Amino acid sequence: MLSRSFPLRAALVVTGLAVAACHSKTQQAAPLPTAEVTRGNIAVRVQATGVVEPADTVLVKSKASGMVLQMPVDVGSVVKPGDLLAQVDPRDVRNQYDQAVADDVVSSASLRKALADQAREDTLFMRHVVTAAQHDSSKATTAAAVADIVEKRANLDLALQKLQDATVRAPISGTVISRPITTGQIITSATSANGGTTLMTIADLSRVRMRVTIDEVEMANVRLGEKATVLVDAFPNRTFDGTVEKVEPQAIVDQGVTFFPVLVSISNRDGLLMPGMNGEVTINAGDLTNVVQVPIDAVRPTNELAPVSRMFGVPVDTLTGELRRELTGGEGTTGVPGRYAVVQQSDGSFEMREVKTGPSDLRVAQVVSGLQPGDHVVMLGAIITTRPVSPPKLTIAANLRRDGAVSEATPRSSAKGANNSTANGQVPRQ
Repeated sequence: MLSRSFPLRAALVVTGLAVAACHSKTQQAAPLPTAEVTRGNIAVRVQATGVVEPADTVLVKSKASGMVLQMPVDVGSVVKPGDLLAQVDPRDVRNQYDQAVADDVVSSASLRKALADQAREDTLFMRHVVTAAQHDSSKATTAAAVADIVEKRANLDLALQKLQDATVRAPISGTVISRPITTGQIITSATSANGGTTLMTIADLSRVRMRVTIDEVEMANVRLGEKATVLVDAFPNRTFDGTVEKVEPQAIVDQGVTFFPVLVSISNRDGLLMPGMNGEVTINAGDLTNVVQVPIDAVRPTNELAPVSRMFGVPVDTLTGELRRELTGGEGTTGVPGRYAVVQQSDGSFEMREVKTGPSDLRVAQVVSGLQPGDHVVMLGAIITTRPVSPPKLTIAANLRRDGAVSEATPRSSAKGANNSTANGQVPRQ
């Protein structure tokens, strides 16, 4: 019996050792994806999305009021200066003009008679036939006739202008992009109290622009006159050249984030870009040569601690409590977070370290302080979806800690006061 059971016991021992080896292997910390900090060149680019809009638009209104009799143009029509856009019923203004012409004729006749009478009075006065009072009276009559004709000529000019205003012509070359009025509609003049009725909008589409909003942290890289490339959804395989035309000084705050509107003018000689198209602007903000650089995936704001918490088994609340108060954006602070990277040490452990970065090309960012060439940083974006069974060791560098001393972060399994959701491996909401 002993001889028969020995092979079975040996097999069980071997199986047990294999299971233990496999279990030990699964307990080992999985290698984290890292990248080396190097030196190199960075082409600084600032990207933002926006909508194409006309650079120059004109709201066409009529100085005459009445019914629109004719509108020979429609949305999309290309017009030149002087082209007929709309004809307003001219009957009222034409009658006013005809009356002004008649008044001018009467005034002209009165002036000629007054001048003739004045000439006779001057001759008679020189011969002492009429008195000085009669002579002065004739001069006053002549002066009144001159004033009357000046007034009538002014009224005639105004009446002619009103008659001409009933015919609306294009003030610029461009394309009709909107026309809210139709033939037969009654409109009010632009000289009225409410500003008049807008007949249509004309835009010069040979030069358009894109309005984008850029985060305030990137505004240091944006300057007037910088070149930009524009890619619109309608033409994914073609880029358009642009230039930073204007940076508006008034900021826009959206959900606590501050943006600044930037206008990028775009040449549209081919007429492919139309108002309302969505696109992306890439501003060429400069080039950096031989600078220390780190992948942007390895750097995170100090108020985004989920990757570190998940990978190293440290509760977010514990990390937040050990970081410097001004870096976490907590209550009573400026709310501006710092940035950190996780650096691999020579002994296989990891250190969470404050990093200051400069301009970026959306792939790598310049390192101002905190990292040196040769350091290996953890790609935080790549580890957020995975979590090892045995968390690696993590320390917090002195430049991140509140007390300024290097400390080892407490793993989740031994954290005091950890709630149930933390113990189950779920990251608390920040």
